Formats: sequence, C-alpha cells, structure tokens
Amino acid sequence: MWDYPDTEDAIMPTVQVRKFRDIGPVIKAVRESHAVRQEDLAERLAFSRDYLIDLEKGKGSLYITRLFRTLNELGITVTLTYEAQDGKASNVDT
Repeated sequence: MWDYPDTEDAIMPTVQVRKFRDIGPVIKAVRESHAVRQEDLAERLAFSRDYLIDLEKGKGSLYITRLFRTLNELGITVTLTYEAQDGKASNVDT
C-alpha cells in the first residue's frame, strides 16, 4: 500500500503508542528530521500552525481520547514505524 523508496536498508524506528499524547513527539521528531518547519507542514496539510502545535504536544480531542480508550479496552496496540530522513534512528521520548 505505501511505497517507501530505499527502505530496505533504512533504519525504521518503531514506537509503541498507548495514548494519543505518545504520538506528538513522533510527529515532531519526524518533521524535524525532514527539516520541515511547522508553518510549512501546516500549510501543506491545510490547517493552522496552532493545530500542528497541539498535535505535537499530544493534545487530543474528545474523539481521539475515546478512540484510544476503546483500543486499550480491547487490548489493541498501535505501533508507529517511520523512516528517519537521515537514515538514523531518532530519539523520540514517549
């Protein structure tokens, strides 16, 4: 489904996500590893920089909170795997 060029040799960090606020640091680390400013990413995604800031801080909405409560209750785990732009594993504190 997703086509990632040259990912065979790339280091693909993996992060277990138990709550929405675990995702924010990953978004920020990957954005920074791609040397993309918040303003530029928000513009590409057609939403405000303030919304992106909230995402990176892990501020969830009611719906996101309910989603993660449901996932946890059912024993469903979420794992994020991403390619660091520089090919090195980034330190992402969750």
